[in-house]
Amino acid sequence: MPSLRGKILTTYGFSKVVLLVFAVVVFADLYYLQTRIVAGEAVTAFREASQEMRREEKNLFLYNDPASLNQLNVQLKAAEAALKEGEQAFAEIASVAELSRVSELLPQYRAQLTAYSSLPVRVRPDKQKEIRVSGHELSGLAENFSRRERAVLAHAVQVAGRTLLTVFVTVLLLGIGSAFFLVRQVVRPLRELESQLDQLADGHDQQLNLPSKDKEIQSFVHHFNTMLERLRVQQNQLRHHEKAAALGVLVSGVAHELNNPLSNISTSVQLLVEEGDTVEPELRNEWMTQIDGEAERARRIVRRLLDSVRQPKLNWQAHSVAELIQASLALVNRQLPRGVEVCVGYAPERALWADRDRLHQVFINLLKNAADAGATHIVVSAVESTWKDSMPKNTDHLVGEVEPVSKAENVLYIQIDDNGPGIAPENLLQIFNPFFTTHSAGDGTGLGLYLVEEIISEHNGCITVENRPQGGTRFSIWLPLTDAQETT
Repeated sequence: MPSLRGKILTTYGFSKVVLLVFAVVVFADLYYLQTRIVAGEAVTAFREASQEMRREEKNLFLYNDPASLNQLNVQLKAAEAALKEGEQAFAEIASVAELSRVSELLPQYRAQLTAYSSLPVRVRPDKQKEIRVSGHELSGLAENFSRRERAVLAHAVQVAGRTLLTVFVTVLLLGIGSAFFLVRQVVRPLRELESQLDQLADGHDQQLNLPSKDKEIQSFVHHFNTMLERLRVQQNQLRHHEKAAALGVLVSGVAHELNNPLSNISTSVQLLVEEGDTVEPELRNEWMTQIDGEAERARRIVRRLLDSVRQPKLNWQAHSVAELIQASLALVNRQLPRGVEVCVGYAPERALWADRDRLHQVFINLLKNAADAGATHIVVSAVESTWKDSMPKNTDHLVGEVEPVSKAENVLYIQIDDNGPGIAPENLLQIFNPFFTTHSAGDGTGLGLYLVEEIISEHNGCITVENRPQGGTRFSIWLPLTDAQETT
Protein backbone atom coordinates (compact mmCIF):
# COMPACT_ATOMS: atom_id res chain seq x y z
CA MET A 1 0.00 0.00 0.00
CA PRO A 2 1.43 3.43 -0.91
CA SER A 3 2.18 5.83 1.91
CA LEU A 4 3.09 9.50 2.32
CA ARG A 5 6.20 8.49 4.27
CA GLY A 6 7.38 6.26 1.43
CA LYS A 7 6.75 8.97 -1.18
CA ILE A 8 8.63 11.59 0.84
CA LEU A 9 11.56 9.25 1.54
CA THR A 10 11.66 8.14 -2.11
CA THR A 11 11.70 11.73 -3.33
CA TYR A 12 14.36 12.65 -0.77
CA GLY A 13 16.53 9.66 -1.74
CA PHE A 14 16.05 10.41 -5.43
CA SER A 15 17.17 14.01 -4.92
CA LYS A 16 20.27 12.82 -3.09
CA VAL A 17 21.10 10.38 -5.90
CA VAL A 18 20.68 13.17 -8.46
CA LEU A 19 23.01 15.43 -6.46
CA LEU A 20 25.53 12.59 -6.20
CA VAL A 21 25.42 12.05 -9.96
CA PHE A 22 25.88 15.77 -10.47
CA ALA A 23 28.92 15.75 -8.14
CA VAL A 24 30.40 12.75 -9.99
CA VAL A 25 29.95 14.46 -13.36
CA VAL A 26 31.60 17.64 -12.07
CA PHE A 27 34.51 15.65 -10.64
CA ALA A 28 34.89 13.72 -13.91
CA ASP A 29 34.91 16.97 -15.90
CA LEU A 30 37.50 18.54 -13.61
CA TYR A 31 39.65 15.39 -13.73
CA TYR A 32 39.48 15.34 -17.52
CA LEU A 33 40.46 19.01 -17.71
CA GLN A 34 43.32 18.41 -15.30
CA THR A 35 44.55 15.52 -17.46
CA ARG A 36 44.45 17.68 -20.55
CA ILE A 37 46.31 20.50 -18.79
CA VAL A 38 49.04 18.10 -17.60
CA ALA A 39 49.33 16.70 -21.12
CA GLY A 40 49.46 20.22 -22.48
CA GLU A 41 52.35 21.05 -20.14
CA ALA A 42 54.55 18.44 -21.90
CA VAL A 43 53.66 19.88 -25.30
CA THR A 44 54.33 23.41 -24.02
CA ALA A 45 57.69 22.29 -22.58
CA PHE A 46 58.62 20.74 -25.94
CA ARG A 47 57.69 23.97 -27.76
CA GLU A 48 59.61 26.17 -25.31
CA ALA A 49 62.68 23.89 -25.58
CA SER A 50 62.55 24.17 -29.37
CA GLN A 51 62.29 27.97 -29.15
CA GLU A 52 65.26 28.14 -26.77
CA MET A 53 67.25 25.94 -29.14
CA ARG A 54 66.60 28.40 -31.94
CA ARG A 55 67.78 31.32 -29.80
CA GLU A 56 70.90 29.52 -28.64
CA GLU A 57 71.50 28.42 -32.21
CA LYS A 58 71.61 32.06 -33.34
CA ASN A 59 73.98 32.98 -30.49
CA LEU A 60 76.25 30.09 -31.45
CA PHE A 61 76.42 31.13 -35.09
CA LEU A 62 76.88 34.83 -34.31
CA TYR A 63 79.39 34.67 -31.45
CA ASN A 64 80.81 31.12 -31.62
CA ASP A 65 80.15 30.97 -27.89
CA PRO A 66 80.85 27.47 -26.46
CA ALA A 67 78.30 28.19 -23.70
CA SER A 68 75.56 28.42 -26.35
CA LEU A 69 76.49 24.94 -27.56
CA ASN A 70 76.15 23.63 -24.04
CA GLN A 71 72.74 25.32 -23.69
CA LEU A 72 71.71 23.75 -26.99
CA ASN A 73 72.49 20.31 -25.61
CA VAL A 74 70.57 21.13 -22.44
CA GLN A 75 67.49 22.17 -24.43
CA LEU A 76 67.81 19.09 -26.61
CA LYS A 77 67.66 16.92 -23.53
CA ALA A 78 64.65 18.93 -22.27
CA ALA A 79 62.86 18.42 -25.59
CA GLU A 80 63.55 14.69 -25.54
CA ALA A 81 62.34 14.47 -21.93
CA ALA A 82 59.14 16.37 -22.76
CA LEU A 83 58.54 14.14 -25.76
CA LYS A 84 58.96 11.04 -23.64
CA GLU A 85 56.90 12.37 -20.73
CA GLY A 86 53.96 13.42 -22.93
CA GLU A 87 54.06 10.42 -25.19
CA GLN A 88 50.31 9.82 -24.93
CA ALA A 89 49.48 13.51 -25.40
CA PHE A 90 51.69 13.71 -28.51
CA ALA A 91 50.08 10.56 -29.86
CA GLU A 92 46.67 12.28 -29.65
CA ILE A 93 47.65 15.47 -31.46
CA ALA A 94 50.33 14.29 -33.94
CA SER A 95 50.43 11.72 -36.69
CA VAL A 96 52.77 8.75 -36.62
CA ALA A 97 54.84 10.30 -39.44
CA GLU A 98 55.24 13.55 -37.52
CA LEU A 99 56.34 11.78 -34.37
CA SER A 100 58.72 9.63 -36.39
CA ARG A 101 60.13 12.73 -37.98
CA VAL A 102 60.66 14.39 -34.57
CA SER A 103 62.40 11.25 -33.34
CA GLU A 104 64.76 11.50 -36.38
CA LEU A 105 65.31 15.25 -36.11
CA LEU A 106 66.42 15.36 -32.47
CA PRO A 107 69.42 12.97 -32.81
CA GLN A 108 70.15 14.43 -36.23
CA TYR A 109 70.21 17.95 -34.77
CA ARG A 110 72.49 16.81 -31.95
CA ALA A 111 74.85 15.10 -34.41
CA GLN A 112 74.95 18.23 -36.57
CA LEU A 113 75.80 20.40 -33.56
CA THR A 114 78.52 17.98 -32.43
CA ALA A 115 80.03 17.94 -35.90
CA TYR A 116 79.77 21.75 -36.11
CA SER A 117 81.90 22.31 -33.04
CA SER A 118 84.82 20.30 -34.51
CA LEU A 119 84.82 21.96 -37.95
CA PRO A 120 87.35 24.66 -38.96
CA VAL A 121 85.94 28.15 -38.98
CA ARG A 122 86.11 28.52 -42.76
CA VAL A 123 83.82 25.59 -43.47
CA ARG A 124 81.27 26.24 -40.72
CA PRO A 125 78.90 28.46 -42.78
CA ASP A 126 77.88 25.49 -44.94
CA LYS A 127 77.11 23.43 -41.84
CA GLN A 128 75.12 26.28 -40.32
CA LYS A 129 72.67 26.08 -43.16
CA GLU A 130 71.97 22.37 -42.45
CA ILE A 131 71.57 23.06 -38.73
CA ARG A 132 69.17 25.94 -39.39
CA VAL A 133 67.02 23.74 -41.66
CA SER A 134 66.81 21.00 -39.03
CA GLY A 135 66.13 23.51 -36.22
CA HIS A 136 63.51 25.32 -38.27
CA GLU A 137 61.70 22.06 -39.07
CA LEU A 138 61.88 20.98 -35.45
CA SER A 139 60.55 24.37 -34.28
CA GLY A 140 57.74 24.25 -36.86
CA LEU A 141 56.64 20.83 -35.67
CA ALA A 142 56.70 22.05 -32.06
CA GLU A 143 54.50 25.04 -32.97
CA ASN A 144 52.05 22.77 -34.78
CA PHE A 145 51.91 20.46 -31.78
CA SER A 146 51.32 23.40 -29.42
CA ARG A 147 48.55 24.86 -31.61
CA ARG A 148 46.77 21.51 -31.82
CA GLU A 149 47.07 21.00 -28.08
CA ARG A 150 45.51 24.42 -27.45
CA ALA A 151 42.67 23.52 -29.80
CA VAL A 152 42.16 20.19 -28.02
CA LEU A 153 42.20 21.91 -24.64
CA ALA A 154 39.71 24.56 -25.82
CA HIS A 155 37.43 21.81 -27.14
CA ALA A 156 37.73 19.95 -23.84
CA VAL A 157 36.73 23.10 -21.94
CA GLN A 158 33.70 23.55 -24.25
CA VAL A 159 32.67 19.92 -23.81
CA ALA A 160 33.05 20.19 -20.05
CA GLY A 161 30.98 23.39 -20.01
CA ARG A 162 28.20 21.88 -22.12
CA THR A 163 28.23 18.75 -19.97
CA LEU A 164 27.96 20.77 -16.77
CA LEU A 165 25.18 22.91 -18.25
CA THR A 166 23.28 19.83 -19.42
CA VAL A 167 23.65 18.12 -16.07
CA PHE A 168 22.65 21.31 -14.24
CA VAL A 169 19.51 21.74 -16.37
CA THR A 170 18.70 18.06 -15.89
CA VAL A 171 19.11 18.34 -12.11
CA LEU A 172 16.96 21.48 -12.11
CA LEU A 173 14.20 19.80 -14.15
CA LEU A 174 14.35 16.71 -11.94
CA GLY A 175 14.11 18.97 -8.88
CA ILE A 176 11.05 20.72 -10.32
CA GLY A 177 9.57 17.34 -11.22
CA SER A 178 10.17 16.08 -7.68
CA ALA A 179 8.50 19.21 -6.29
CA PHE A 180 5.46 18.70 -8.52
CA PHE A 181 5.39 15.04 -7.51
CA LEU A 182 5.35 15.97 -3.82
CA VAL A 183 2.69 18.62 -4.41
CA ARG A 184 0.51 16.19 -6.36
CA GLN A 185 1.02 13.14 -4.17
CA VAL A 186 1.39 14.74 -0.72
CA VAL A 187 0.30 18.38 -0.59
CA ARG A 188 -2.81 18.08 -2.80
CA PRO A 189 -4.44 15.27 -0.74
CA LEU A 190 -3.76 17.27 2.43
CA ARG A 191 -5.35 20.36 0.86
CA GLU A 192 -8.37 18.27 -0.20
CA LEU A 193 -8.65 17.01 3.38
CA GLU A 194 -8.49 20.59 4.63
CA SER A 195 -11.24 21.61 2.17
CA GLN A 196 -13.40 18.66 3.24
CA LEU A 197 -12.92 19.58 6.88
CA ASP A 198 -14.10 23.12 6.07
CA GLN A 199 -17.14 21.70 4.27
CA LEU A 200 -17.76 19.43 7.25
CA ALA A 201 -17.53 22.37 9.64
CA ASP A 202 -20.07 24.28 7.52
CA GLY A 203 -22.43 21.30 7.60
CA HIS A 204 -22.25 20.63 3.85
CA ASP A 205 -20.82 17.13 4.25
CA GLN A 206 -21.28 14.40 6.82
CA GLN A 207 -18.03 12.47 6.44
CA LEU A 208 -14.61 12.64 4.81
CA ASN A 209 -13.92 11.04 1.43
CA LEU A 210 -10.58 9.49 0.54
CA PRO A 211 -8.52 12.01 -1.51
CA SER A 212 -5.77 9.38 -2.06
CA LYS A 213 -4.92 5.75 -1.34
CA ASP A 214 -1.96 6.54 0.89
CA LYS A 215 -1.84 4.55 4.11
CA GLU A 216 -1.65 7.59 6.38
CA ILE A 217 -4.54 9.34 4.60
CA GLN A 218 -6.69 6.20 4.69
CA SER A 219 -5.96 5.71 8.39
CA PHE A 220 -6.79 9.34 9.19
CA VAL A 221 -10.03 9.34 7.15
CA HIS A 222 -11.10 5.99 8.64
CA HIS A 223 -10.50 7.04 12.24
CA PHE A 224 -12.00 10.49 11.66
CA ASN A 225 -15.17 9.05 10.10
CA THR A 226 -15.36 6.49 12.90
CA MET A 227 -15.12 9.32 15.41
CA LEU A 228 -17.89 11.24 13.58
CA GLU A 229 -20.11 8.15 13.58
CA ARG A 230 -19.54 7.65 17.29
CA LEU A 231 -20.36 11.31 17.89
CA ARG A 232 -23.61 10.91 15.93
CA VAL A 233 -24.46 7.81 17.96
CA GLN A 234 -23.71 9.71 21.15
CA GLN A 235 -25.81 12.64 19.94
CA ASN A 236 -28.72 10.30 19.22
CA GLN A 237 -28.28 8.73 22.64
CA LEU A 238 -28.13 12.18 24.17
CA ARG A 239 -31.32 13.11 22.36
CA HIS A 240 -33.05 10.02 23.71
CA HIS A 241 -31.78 10.86 27.19
CA GLU A 242 -33.11 14.36 26.76
CA LYS A 243 -36.45 12.89 25.77
CA ALA A 244 -36.41 10.76 28.89
CA ALA A 245 -35.44 13.75 30.99
CA ALA A 246 -38.25 15.70 29.41
CA LEU A 247 -40.73 13.00 30.35
CA GLY A 248 -41.23 14.69 33.69
CA VAL A 249 -41.95 17.94 31.89
CA LEU A 250 -44.30 16.01 29.61
CA VAL A 251 -46.18 14.49 32.54
CA SER A 252 -46.61 17.85 34.22
CA GLY A 253 -47.54 19.45 30.90
CA VAL A 254 -50.07 16.75 30.04
CA ALA A 255 -51.48 16.93 33.55
CA HIS A 256 -51.91 20.65 33.11
CA GLU A 257 -53.39 20.18 29.63
CA LEU A 258 -55.84 17.52 30.82
CA ASN A 259 -56.77 19.41 33.96
CA ASN A 260 -58.83 22.03 32.11
CA PRO A 261 -61.05 19.67 30.05
CA LEU A 262 -61.45 17.30 33.01
CA SER A 263 -62.44 20.18 35.27
CA ASN A 264 -65.03 21.33 32.72
CA ILE A 265 -66.37 17.78 32.35
CA SER A 266 -66.57 17.39 36.15
CA THR A 267 -68.43 20.67 36.52
CA SER A 268 -70.96 19.77 33.83
CA VAL A 269 -71.53 16.29 35.32
CA GLN A 270 -72.05 17.74 38.83
CA LEU A 271 -74.62 20.16 37.46
CA LEU A 272 -76.45 17.33 35.70
CA VAL A 273 -76.46 15.25 38.88
CA GLU A 274 -77.63 18.11 41.08
CA GLU A 275 -80.38 19.29 38.74
CA GLY A 276 -81.53 15.80 37.81
CA ASP A 277 -84.68 15.68 35.72
CA THR A 278 -85.58 19.27 36.51
CA VAL A 279 -83.01 20.75 34.16
CA GLU A 280 -84.34 22.25 30.96
CA PRO A 281 -83.68 20.20 27.79
CA GLU A 282 -81.75 23.03 26.07
CA LEU A 283 -79.46 23.51 29.05
CA ARG A 284 -79.00 19.74 29.38
CA ASN A 285 -77.99 19.55 25.70
CA GLU A 286 -75.56 22.42 26.21
CA TRP A 287 -73.90 20.67 29.16
CA MET A 288 -73.78 17.37 27.29
CA THR A 289 -72.25 19.09 24.25
CA GLN A 290 -69.66 20.69 26.52
CA ILE A 291 -68.84 17.30 28.06
CA ASP A 292 -68.44 15.75 24.59
CA GLY A 293 -66.23 18.61 23.36
CA GLU A 294 -63.99 18.52 26.40
CA ALA A 295 -63.70 14.72 26.16
CA GLU A 296 -62.67 15.08 22.49
CA ARG A 297 -60.14 17.72 23.52
CA ALA A 298 -58.65 15.35 26.11
CA ARG A 299 -58.55 12.56 23.52
CA ARG A 300 -56.58 14.77 21.12
CA ILE A 301 -54.07 15.62 23.86
CA VAL A 302 -53.52 11.95 24.62
CA ARG A 303 -53.20 11.11 20.91
CA ARG A 304 -50.53 13.76 20.45
CA LEU A 305 -48.68 12.37 23.42
CA LEU A 306 -48.79 8.83 22.00
CA ASP A 307 -47.67 10.05 18.57
CA SER A 308 -44.63 11.70 20.15
CA VAL A 309 -43.36 8.63 22.01
CA ARG A 310 -44.30 5.62 19.88
CA GLN A 311 -42.26 4.44 16.91
CA PRO A 312 -44.78 3.25 14.32
CA LYS A 313 -43.73 0.85 11.57
CA LEU A 314 -43.69 2.80 8.36
CA ASN A 315 -45.76 1.67 5.40
CA TRP A 316 -43.32 2.35 2.54
CA GLN A 317 -44.97 2.85 -0.87
CA ALA A 318 -44.36 4.85 -4.02
CA HIS A 319 -46.55 7.98 -4.19
CA SER A 320 -46.77 10.80 -6.68
CA VAL A 321 -45.43 13.98 -5.10
CA ALA A 322 -48.13 16.16 -6.64
CA GLU A 323 -50.94 13.78 -5.55
CA LEU A 324 -49.45 13.51 -2.04
CA ILE A 325 -49.51 17.28 -1.57
CA GLN A 326 -53.02 17.65 -2.99
CA ALA A 327 -54.34 14.87 -0.74
CA SER A 328 -52.77 16.54 2.32
CA LEU A 329 -54.38 19.84 1.35
CA ALA A 330 -57.78 18.16 1.02
CA LEU A 331 -57.43 16.75 4.54
CA VAL A 332 -56.39 20.01 6.18
CA ASN A 333 -58.82 22.34 4.38
CA ARG A 334 -61.62 21.44 6.76
CA GLN A 335 -59.42 22.22 9.79
CA LEU A 336 -58.21 25.66 8.66
CA PRO A 337 -59.96 28.87 9.75
CA ARG A 338 -62.00 30.81 7.22
CA GLY A 339 -60.02 33.28 5.16
CA VAL A 340 -56.88 31.14 5.00
CA GLU A 341 -55.89 30.44 1.37
CA VAL A 342 -53.54 27.57 0.52
CA CYS A 343 -52.04 27.45 -2.98
CA VAL A 344 -50.07 24.58 -4.45
CA GLY A 345 -47.34 25.70 -6.82
CA TYR A 346 -45.35 23.43 -9.10
CA ALA A 347 -45.08 19.85 -7.86
CA PRO A 348 -43.44 17.07 -9.92
CA GLU A 349 -45.19 13.81 -10.78
CA ARG A 350 -42.02 12.01 -9.71
CA ALA A 351 -42.69 9.04 -7.43
CA LEU A 352 -41.57 9.40 -3.83
CA TRP A 353 -40.98 6.31 -1.70
CA ALA A 354 -42.60 7.21 1.63
CA ASP A 355 -45.27 6.53 4.25
CA ARG A 356 -48.34 8.36 2.99
CA ASP A 357 -50.06 8.91 6.34
CA ARG A 358 -46.91 10.13 8.08
CA LEU A 359 -46.18 12.70 5.36
CA HIS A 360 -49.83 13.80 5.46
CA GLN A 361 -49.22 14.55 9.13
CA VAL A 362 -46.19 16.71 8.19
CA PHE A 363 -48.16 18.88 5.77
CA ILE A 364 -51.19 19.10 8.08
CA ASN A 365 -49.07 20.21 11.06
CA LEU A 366 -47.11 22.80 9.05
CA LEU A 367 -50.22 24.27 7.39
CA LYS A 368 -52.17 24.40 10.66
CA ASN A 369 -49.22 26.00 12.47
CA ALA A 370 -48.98 28.68 9.79
CA ALA A 371 -52.71 29.39 10.01
CA ASP A 372 -52.64 29.44 13.84
CA ALA A 373 -49.75 31.94 13.72
CA GLY A 374 -51.89 34.35 11.70
CA ALA A 375 -51.01 33.56 8.08
CA THR A 376 -53.75 34.09 5.48
CA HIS A 377 -51.86 33.00 2.37
CA ILE A 378 -49.78 29.80 2.23
CA VAL A 379 -47.89 28.46 -0.82
CA VAL A 380 -46.66 24.87 -1.11
CA SER A 381 -44.21 23.98 -3.91
CA ALA A 382 -41.83 21.12 -4.68
CA VAL A 383 -39.07 20.54 -7.25
CA GLU A 384 -36.62 17.77 -8.05
CA SER A 385 -33.11 19.07 -7.39
CA THR A 386 -29.74 18.16 -5.88
CA TRP A 387 -28.44 18.88 -2.41
CA LYS A 388 -25.61 20.97 -3.82
CA ASP A 389 -27.99 23.23 -5.77
CA SER A 390 -30.68 23.60 -3.10
CA MET A 391 -28.84 23.38 0.22
CA PRO A 392 -29.43 26.30 2.63
CA LYS A 393 -26.81 28.98 3.06
CA ASN A 394 -27.41 28.97 6.81
CA THR A 395 -27.45 25.53 8.46
CA ASP A 396 -27.91 26.76 12.04
CA HIS A 397 -31.58 25.72 12.03
CA LEU A 398 -31.15 22.58 9.91
CA VAL A 399 -32.33 19.40 11.67
CA GLY A 400 -32.87 15.81 10.61
CA GLU A 401 -30.74 13.36 8.64
CA VAL A 402 -28.43 15.50 6.50
CA GLU A 403 -26.01 12.73 5.48
CA PRO A 404 -28.48 10.63 3.41
CA VAL A 405 -29.69 13.80 1.69
CA SER A 406 -26.17 15.01 0.86
CA LYS A 407 -25.26 11.59 -0.57
CA ALA A 408 -28.42 11.19 -2.67
CA GLU A 409 -28.08 11.78 -6.39
CA ASN A 410 -31.39 13.72 -6.49
CA VAL A 411 -33.59 15.13 -3.74
CA LEU A 412 -37.16 16.36 -3.45
CA TYR A 413 -37.00 20.00 -2.33
CA ILE A 414 -40.25 21.21 -0.73
CA GLN A 415 -40.99 24.78 0.36
CA ILE A 416 -43.93 25.99 2.46
CA ASP A 417 -44.16 29.81 2.53
CA ASP A 418 -46.66 31.91 4.45
CA ASN A 419 -47.37 35.60 4.94
CA GLY A 420 -47.67 35.38 8.70
CA PRO A 421 -45.81 37.44 11.30
CA GLY A 422 -42.76 35.16 11.20
CA ILE A 423 -40.91 33.61 14.13
CA ALA A 424 -38.95 35.53 16.73
CA PRO A 425 -35.20 35.04 16.11
CA GLU A 426 -34.64 33.76 19.65
CA ASN A 427 -37.24 31.02 19.02
CA LEU A 428 -35.82 29.71 15.73
CA LEU A 429 -33.28 27.47 17.47
CA GLN A 430 -35.98 25.93 19.70
CA ILE A 431 -38.82 25.60 17.22
CA PHE A 432 -38.32 21.83 16.73
CA ASN A 433 -37.76 21.03 20.42
CA PRO A 434 -40.44 18.93 22.11
CA PHE A 435 -42.91 20.82 24.33
CA PHE A 436 -41.75 24.20 23.05
CA THR A 437 -44.71 26.42 22.23
CA THR A 438 -45.42 30.12 21.99
CA HIS A 439 -49.12 29.60 22.72
CA SER A 440 -50.65 30.33 26.06
CA ALA A 441 -51.13 27.54 28.58
CA GLY A 442 -53.82 25.08 27.49
CA ASP A 443 -53.68 26.04 23.79
CA GLY A 444 -50.98 23.62 22.64
CA THR A 445 -48.59 20.87 23.67
CA GLY A 446 -45.54 22.03 21.71
CA LEU A 447 -45.28 18.66 19.92
CA GLY A 448 -46.45 19.59 16.41
CA LEU A 449 -43.16 20.69 14.86
CA TYR A 450 -41.27 18.13 16.93
CA LEU A 451 -43.37 15.41 15.26
CA VAL A 452 -42.69 17.00 11.86
CA GLU A 453 -38.94 16.75 12.43
CA GLU A 454 -39.29 13.15 13.65
CA ILE A 455 -41.28 12.10 10.56
CA ILE A 456 -38.85 13.83 8.17
CA SER A 457 -35.95 12.08 9.92
CA GLU A 458 -37.76 8.74 9.56
CA HIS A 459 -37.73 9.39 5.80
CA ASN A 460 -33.96 10.12 5.88
CA GLY A 461 -34.67 13.77 5.17
CA CYS A 462 -33.96 17.11 6.82
CA ILE A 463 -35.88 20.33 7.45
CA THR A 464 -35.05 23.93 8.28
CA VAL A 465 -36.98 27.11 9.05
CA GLU A 466 -36.26 30.77 8.30
CA ASN A 467 -37.98 34.12 8.22
CA ARG A 468 -38.50 35.40 4.67
CA PRO A 469 -37.12 38.85 3.80
CA GLN A 470 -40.55 39.91 2.46
CA GLY A 471 -42.25 38.73 5.65
CA GLY A 472 -43.62 35.46 6.87
CA THR A 473 -41.97 32.10 7.41
CA ARG A 474 -40.49 29.47 5.11
CA PHE A 475 -40.13 25.79 5.98
CA SER A 476 -37.80 23.91 3.61
CA ILE A 477 -37.75 20.11 3.41
CA TRP A 478 -35.30 17.81 1.61
CA LEU A 479 -36.15 14.15 1.00
CA PRO A 480 -33.80 11.80 -0.89
CA LEU A 481 -35.29 10.34 -4.08
CA THR A 482 -34.28 6.69 -3.86
CA ASP A 483 -35.48 3.41 -5.29
CA ALA A 484 -37.63 1.10 -3.22
CA GLN A 485 -34.84 -1.43 -2.62
CA GLU A 486 -32.60 1.29 -1.19
CA THR A 487 -35.06 2.26 1.56
CA THR A 488 -34.79 0.60 4.93
